[in-house]
Amino acid sequence: MWKCLTYAETCIRCGTKLRPCRPDHPLLRNRRLRAHDLTSFPWVAPLPGSPLMSDLQMILMSIGMSDLNIRYSGGSLMSVINFLAETDALAVLPFSVVFAQRKESRVTVLPYEIPQPSRSLGILRRVSGPRSPAAERFAGHVTTAFENLKHIIKRHENAVVWGR
Repeated sequence: MWKCLTYAETCIRCGTKLRPCRPDHPLLRNRRLRAHDLTSFPWVAPLPGSPLMSDLQMILMSIGMSDLNIRYSGGSLMSVINFLAETDALAVLPFSVVFAQRKESRVTVLPYEIPQPSRSLGILRRVSGPRSPAAERFAGHVTTAFENLKHIIKRHENAVVWGR
């Protein structure tokens, strides 16, 4: 016989997506970007079936387009960063990836608002029943580390205007 288990989720990071490009990208010279401007440049396509691919499709729908010029597809995150740094291509990447590259100055953020996914990173734990002390310590450590990271990211966002 199956038991119905109840779980509780602790959200530790919301899924924010950005539009990275190289620091001297021609679109950064535009004061007001329009949706049509985004389609004038090639894009990096995420792996098929990935959450980033659905984010890219959501962006396409939000700007009223059905297709983009895909110049590069798949590959590792570093290969995408390298491609963006050397070309006029655009991409959709998680905030954490772009944030981690901030000291390298190889990519920056294109200041264009895009719809954000309703996804987050969290810890899922059973509400009832015994819990492992080691798992509880680990969950506490991860939650604290992400809380500290949230403050570092916020301080960075307030100190730096990306893309300008």
